[in-house]
Amino acid sequence: MYVKEVELFRGIGSHVIEEIAAFSREEIFPVGKVLFRKGGLAEALYILEEGRIELTVSMTESASFFLSQPGQLFGWSALVEPNQYTATAECASECRVIKIDGDRTMRVFEKHPSEGLKVMRRLGGVISARLVNSYQEISGSKKQWTYLT
Repeated sequence: MYVKEVELFRGIGSHVIEEIAAFSREEIFPVGKVLFRKGGLAEALYILEEGRIELTVSMTESASFFLSQPGQLFGWSALVEPNQYTATAECASECRVIKIDGDRTMRVFEKHPSEGLKVMRRLGGVISARLVNSYQEISGSKKQWTYLT
């Protein structure tokens, strides 16, 4: 999977995609590897290529949700203030991901504000959908979380 194939970046100019792809890297992690922890400094955005990621949000109780579809985005906190992860991400199986540096991505968006605005609007949609799903989960609805890619 390439950065340009991910829904978040679809329709963005190839020059911007090339800049982001230049500092993106594919990584493979073993089962049990924690990619980041809730409250930690959010430095990278991740795109799942293969495997299963468990996202755990803990407050008074823990809730875990799984990502398993190629192209699913996680670690979006690297692109929004206060740049702290809102969940813990752990590999529930061996995983292959694309890791994208958040600071460098934001610098690209500063150079290309119209493209950055498109991506941030899409990211807002991802966050909104997850928030709605979490409300449904809290209110007792057993609806499966839906993650936009």
